[in-house]
Amino acid sequence: MKKFSFRLQKLLDMREARETEVKHELMKVLSLQNKERVLQEELNRKITELEGSYREKISRGIFVPDEAMAIMRFSDVSRKAIDEAGKRIQRLEPEVHRIREKLVQASREKKVVEKLKERKHEEFMYEFNREVAKENDDMNQKIHNRRIPG
Repeated sequence: MKKFSFRLQKLLDMREARETEVKHELMKVLSLQNKERVLQEELNRKITELEGSYREKISRGIFVPDEAMAIMRFSDVSRKAIDEAGKRIQRLEPEVHRIREKLVQASREKKVVEKLKERKHEEFMYEFNREVAKENDDMNQKIHNRRIPG
């Protein structure tokens, strides 16, 4: 018997390619959001470090007005940058949602064809096993007929 061949394999391949394409599209947008989050975390960490080291200096009795002003300016600018990064993250959310919906749809479409392929393979295996069983029965019948003296 010939090997299993799925007539709609090209369609399945196209649907898999489409799903992969949408996954890559989603990864691009999520990576943009993650870059913004990393920026936020980095700026927060720097603010905390600078303010902490300056508090430590003050507790030791060292006060440098220019340094205090520079830290305040850096903190203000950094907090604004953190807020802007948050806004950029929020502006990307609708696109993330839209792409996720496309991904769900592409996955469903692929799954339909995969299920069909699975069903066709099961039918193929059923027929194959039936033919093998029939051949075995025929062989056993021939062997049995040879043993009986006629």
